[in-house]
Amino acid sequence: MRSPLLAILITALATCPLRSQEPGQTRQPGSISGSVIDGVSQQPLRDVPVFLRRIRVGPADGSFSPKGETGRTDSSGRFSFENLDPGRFLVSASPAGYATPGLVRKMVVLEAGQRVDDVVIRVMPGAAVSGHVADTSGKALSGVTVEIVRHRYRFGKTELSELSSATTGKTGEYRIGGLGGGKYYVRAISSQPPGGKTVTGDGYVPTYYPGTRDAASSIVLTVRPGDEIGGIDLTLTPVHTVAVRGSVVDSVTRKPSAGAEVTLVDEEGSIASFPYEAAADAKGNFELRGIPAGDYILIAEKPSRSEREKTVWGRRAIRVGKSNIQDVVVMIAPGVEVSGRIRVEGKNSVDLTHVSASLESMDSTGSESFVPGVEHVSIRADGTFVFQDVAEGRYAINLASVPAGFYVKGTGSADMADAGIAVARGQALSGLDLALTPGAPRVRGTVSEDQQPAPDVPVVLVPTDERRGQARYFRQSVSDPRGQFTLRSVPPGDYEIFAWDVERSAFTDPDFMQQAESQGKMIHLKEGDDVSVDLEPIPTSESP
Repeated sequence: MRSPLLAILITALATCPLRSQEPGQTRQPGSISGSVIDGVSQQPLRDVPVFLRRIRVGPADGSFSPKGETGRTDSSGRFSFENLDPGRFLVSASPAGYATPGLVRKMVVLEAGQRVDDVVIRVMPGAAVSGHVADTSGKALSGVTVEIVRHRYRFGKTELSELSSATTGKTGEYRIGGLGGGKYYVRAISSQPPGGKTVTGDGYVPTYYPGTRDAASSIVLTVRPGDEIGGIDLTLTPVHTVAVRGSVVDSVTRKPSAGAEVTLVDEEGSIASFPYEAAADAKGNFELRGIPAGDYILIAEKPSRSEREKTVWGRRAIRVGKSNIQDVVVMIAPGVEVSGRIRVEGKNSVDLTHVSASLESMDSTGSESFVPGVEHVSIRADGTFVFQDVAEGRYAINLASVPAGFYVKGTGSADMADAGIAVARGQALSGLDLALTPGAPRVRGTVSEDQQPAPDVPVVLVPTDERRGQARYFRQSVSDPRGQFTLRSVPPGDYEIFAWDVERSAFTDPDFMQQAESQGKMIHLKEGDDVSVDLEPIPTSESP
C-alpha cells in the first residue's frame, strides 16, 4: 500500500512534462546533484545516505524500478548521481537521529542531457521526550510501556495513533526520540498489575500524562524539531478491576474454537499487551484479568495456517462493571464474498482492467483497526469485481487508477459510494452497482510566493459538506518546479482549496477546519468544469 506522501508525489509527477529519448537518437545522459541540510540550523549534513529511485511510466505508472542508486553526502553535504537517462525520479535522504520516519523525498524530472544541480533536501532534527513512571507512593515502576500518541481523523472521527514507544528501566526512566514537530499525548501502559496477577482487586490501566485515564483530560505536549523535553513524569493509580471469562465458538461448525486469539479494545481502540489479550484453550475458553469498568469490544480471530484455511473472525460488545463477567460467547465466522459491477456511463470506451478496487473499514468503534484486511482486486474487462473473505462490518469502496475525466458514483436510492456497504456475518453480498461517469471537473493552477513560482507545496482540495468524512472526495497534489498543479477526476460539488503543508487528516478534523476556513479559496464544481485557481502558500506558522 502506498504511503500518503508517496501518493502525493506521484500525483504531482503525473502533471510534469517529460520528453523521452526517441529511438535511434544519440544517448544524452544527465545528472542529479544537490545537498542535504539541517532544516533548523541550515547547516550541511555529511555522510548521510541518499537514495535515487526511478518512477516507471506507462501501464505501471507510479511504481518504482526494481533497482535504484545509493550515495552519501560528502564533507560539504553534497551528493551527486551521474550518467542518468531522462525520466522521473525520487531522491530521498535518511539521516540518523532525525525526525521519524526520517525519510524525506524530493521529486525530480530529468530531461535528456540535463544537469539538475540544485536539489536541496531539508531534514528536521528529531525531538525527544523523557521522564519517569512511578506509583502513588513514589516507587519507580519498571517494565512499563510508554507511548507517544496523537490524534488522527478518519471518516470524520478522531482516533489515537501510536507513533513511538519505550519501556521504563529499573529506576522507572524512559526516553523516546526521533519525533517530528507536533502535538502529542504521552500514555503509560503497565505490563503487570500491582501485587501480581489477580482476578479481581486493584490493577493499573492505560494512563495519560500526568496521571489520568482520559486523553481529553491529559496535558498535550507541543513538540518542536530538536526539542529535548524532560520531566514528563507519569503516576499510575490502581483502580478496581475484574475478570472477563467466556468462549469462542465457530458459527459454522457450532464447535469451540481452540487457539483463537482474543483481544479486548476500548472505544478508542487502545490495547495493552497485558491484560487485554488472551488465547482460547483447547475447549475454546478464555479469561482476561485486570479489566476496569467501561464499555469494550471483544474481538476473536483464528488466523489461517495454510492456503486451504480461511481466517475466521468475530466481535461482541460488552459492558464491564464491578463484578466478574462469566460465560460471554464470541461467535466467529469466515469472511464472505462481496461482488458487483462497474458501469461506464455514456458512449465511452474505457479499459477497466487498469482500474482496481479496495475496501476500507468504516466501523465507528475502536475495532476497525483489527478487522482482517481485504486484498485489492482488479476490475475485469466487463466491469465485474469480486472481493473474497470479507469480514462482517461496514466498508467504503475505493477505486484506484480511475481514467482521467471520470468520477465514481453509486446508483439507486442510496449512493453506496457515499454511505458504504454493510457486510453481515456469513452472508455473501452481491449486486453492488457503481458507475464511472464522464465529465469530472478538473482543477489546475499555480502556487506563487512573492510573484515567484512556489514548488513542492502541497495542494489539498477539501469538500465543504458532509462528504468531508469520506476519503474519496479529497484530492491532493504538490506544485511542480514551475509552481503548477493539476487535480483530476474530481466529483462535482462544493470544495475549499488550500496550498498548505498540513497533514491531510487534519482537514477532516472539525475543530481544525473551523479555524482554517478563512485560509482557503471556495470552489463550486459542476460536471465538465475546468477551473483555474491561483494560490499562495499558507505559512505553516498559521496552523490553527
